[in-house]
Amino acid sequence: MRIPRARFTVCILSAALLAACGGSTNPSSPTPTPLTQAQIQSRYVAAAGRYNQGEAQIALTENASCDAASVSVALETCQTALSGQRQLTIAYDNALRAIPFSAGAATEAGRLLGDDAAIENLLEQAATSPAIAVIATLQQQIIALLATAATDAVALRAAIGLPAPA
Repeated sequence: MRIPRARFTVCILSAALLAACGGSTNPSSPTPTPLTQAQIQSRYVAAAGRYNQGEAQIALTENASCDAASVSVALETCQTALSGQRQLTIAYDNALRAIPFSAGAATEAGRLLGDDAAIENLLEQAATSPAIAVIATLQQQIIALLATAATDAVALRAAIGLPAPA
């Protein structure tokens, strides 16, 4: 008769252990320490720097392969460059979303992220477009949105205490 009682004890202890190791009904996680303005600026500058560096490389390919008047026009290379620009924009936007901006700066960041969402949509269309002529039409829309995004980026920089880019 000792064996069944031992099994019963093991079951009770196992249940107690599982209950003790399970999730708390009232989890308390430490409140994250807010970032200083210098830390926010640093994160923004890093994200913008990565974007600008990547964009410079992609622009060279786009200018050569997406221009119908270029001797090196190439649909597949153009599509690849546009897809790369879209991925770069998404990475930049994800970096912005990870920055805990203050209320005013968060508003400006929201505007910039909205611009970028529209740009990303057009870049996706262009990257899968069947012809350079269609890409050229989409690029005109992209260029207009890029100008708006640049204005919103300057406003965001000002909101976090950074000067406009030179």
